[in-house]
Amino acid sequence: MRGARRTAGVLVAGAMLLAPRVWAAPRVWVVDDGEKVRSIDLATPFAHGEDNPVWQPGAPVRLFAMRNESVALQVVVEADDDALDGVTVDLDELHGPGEAVLANREPRTVPQPIERFVEHFTIVQHPSGRAEGEGSQGWEDGSGPAHGAWLGPVPDALIPVEVARSWDPYPMHVLPRTNRLVWIDLNVPRTQAAGAYAGSVLVHAAGSRELATIPVELEVADATLPDRTVGTAVHVDLAQLEERSGRYAERGLWQLLHAHRITPLHEATTQGDVQRQADALNGSLFTRATGYVGPGAGLGDGVLALGAAGALEGPDDGTLHAVEGVVAQVSYQKLFGSTEVILFAADEQCESPWGAGWRALLRGADDQDVRRVRVGWRCPQDPTAQPVDVPILHASWNAAEAKSARAQGKETWVYGGVLPRTGTFLLDANAVSPRVNGWLSAMFGIPRWDAGDAMRWSRGQDGDEPIDPFEEPETYQDGDGAWAEGEGLLVYPGTQLGAFQEHSLGVPGVVPSIRLKNWRRGIEDAGYLQMARERDPAAADAVARWLIPAAFGEATAGGAPSWSPRGRAFFEARRALLAIALGREPVALAAPAGAARSDAQLANVAQVARGSSTLDAEAAIVLALAGIVGMRLLRRRQA
Repeated sequence: MRGARRTAGVLVAGAMLLAPRVWAAPRVWVVDDGEKVRSIDLATPFAHGEDNPVWQPGAPVRLFAMRNESVALQVVVEADDDALDGVTVDLDELHGPGEAVLANREPRTVPQPIERFVEHFTIVQHPSGRAEGEGSQGWEDGSGPAHGAWLGPVPDALIPVEVARSWDPYPMHVLPRTNRLVWIDLNVPRTQAAGAYAGSVLVHAAGSRELATIPVELEVADATLPDRTVGTAVHVDLAQLEERSGRYAERGLWQLLHAHRITPLHEATTQGDVQRQADALNGSLFTRATGYVGPGAGLGDGVLALGAAGALEGPDDGTLHAVEGVVAQVSYQKLFGSTEVILFAADEQCESPWGAGWRALLRGADDQDVRRVRVGWRCPQDPTAQPVDVPILHASWNAAEAKSARAQGKETWVYGGVLPRTGTFLLDANAVSPRVNGWLSAMFGIPRWDAGDAMRWSRGQDGDEPIDPFEEPETYQDGDGAWAEGEGLLVYPGTQLGAFQEHSLGVPGVVPSIRLKNWRRGIEDAGYLQMARERDPAAADAVARWLIPAAFGEATAGGAPSWSPRGRAFFEARRALLAIALGREPVALAAPAGAARSDAQLANVAQVARGSSTLDAEAAIVLALAGIVGMRLLRRRQA
């Protein structure tokens, strides 16, 4: 299979060399974090400033952020008929008011204020799908991305420039008539002074040849994003991590996920498992003393699963004794109160007696701490009829059912993602798709969104075939003829031992993906929505419904998602929420590009806008009428 991937890469490169001449000089341009740019995507509209919210040719890159927030940009370097060697992209510091500066003055902290990553391309040979029908693990029939949109060299893994290796080097090598990208994170500390910051992206090729100097302007608002916005969870296989990356990788994994506001579903079946993860659960791993300076400093991850995915098996006196031992260690570590402890009874086995059995056994325990443990599982059925405390539904949510379940003392989570009801986490989808789920978490008050696996570095229904995730994107296959690109793959190994050492970065822990970054963006956007709601709930909800007018059961089955596939719409919605949160003049919102929404959905948005006390009449008219006109024009083009 690896040979086939390399062959595909050679064919793609050969096709690019035979492509017609597009321009006569190298080009450098910038786009925000809401797009994915393949290495063969040349002369895109974004390069001309079209539908690009952060940059226009000849203008500075313009970004905004709160304190305790991360914003990102992508620098695209396109070669002409000649290859480019030794390409570097630098952004050393941004200078603000007085003596304020955003720069990497403290080495070896997580995260650094300014981080740069080489975007690694993986060859996708065929889109996620099934043997029968057009759907996939990530979308219903008729709801997926345009056919072929994400075939060929698709970017995902983000390799820190400091550890890039010869197989994806930095300084970069850019083949003729292709591009390479550097992703830049600006992580604004919670102590950063508010105000206007300025610096420049400097792009050079070998021999100190200057390719571009692009000014960067960052407005740091006089506001601080909350450490906790919405709840998340991802599953990690610590045994696989140690086998593939070594025993010291675990600490790096915890810190990277925490810096992205994403919570691992810590798992324990023994007292030793609790001890091993105690510093991540109690927050002592996320302090300056350990080199951590990011969001949620000193806060524990807050969730522990006992026997994830039914690992404890059926409830009886023997398994209860094992649970009592684990619970004793949880109590000894003083985690109750700050950590939600859940016994994960089963996985997608709604008819299993283990859910009800474990719930009854725990409720009848003599130990009051054992009685504090709640029982959960994944099951897509009505949560009010499920015999567990934490029903986890597959990409579905019904507000009335969730409210009724809450009245029963239950907490209803969501897991996975399926277009058009939610965003999807699959590799071969638009960049913004994972961030949609952060918005939905806040819009619908979902306690926790479980993305599934984070590090599926294997393939097959049982995950029993190890793969090199830097080279092989297909991470899921089942016995019914379904396959998926990047399913359960949100982080990549920092070190690879054994069979895949040729693609090892030689650093402990893991490296992020573009999908992880976009989920972080949605989680931070949820904080914007929460802050805007505190000042003006109707105005904040108007913006959210402008961006995502239909999701879950409101979505049109088999239709395109109601939200725009472009990052610009999310950027503008975030700007509008900031204006509301800070009491500024309202931001008028025009129709999002490419959003598939019905007149009824647009009328619903308009009604919400008319009920706002902050959006003035003109803004409401722009929001509603421009959206309807834009959608009708889009329909005519599609027809």
